[in-house]
Amino acid sequence: MSRFSIMPKVGEIPSLLHAAPSMLRDSLKRKYRKTPWGTLTGGIFSILYILNPLDLIPEALPIIGIVDDTLVFGVFLALLSRDVKKYLLWKSSHEKSNSIPKKT
Repeated sequence: MSRFSIMPKVGEIPSLLHAAPSMLRDSLKRKYRKTPWGTLTGGIFSILYILNPLDLIPEALPIIGIVDDTLVFGVFLALLSRDVKKYLLWKSSHEKSNSIPKKT
């Protein structure tokens, strides 16, 4: 198994965010069996944390106030990056195996 970097490169983020709904759809349809439920749950909690007005460090403190939100979002992006890359590898191998014509 290849090694995945912890944090996505800035240029990768749009494609990873674009592929995430496809991963969720395939997970819900039970096509993709390695569903990253921890990452999906973490995404929900990180969105709720960022939207919640109660923070560990209040936004009223200049600059420092957004550090906790940024950290939570960064951890979520790292987890999402890891799992979406695994999903894209699975999807490409799955599509290749389905595109090979079967001998009759």
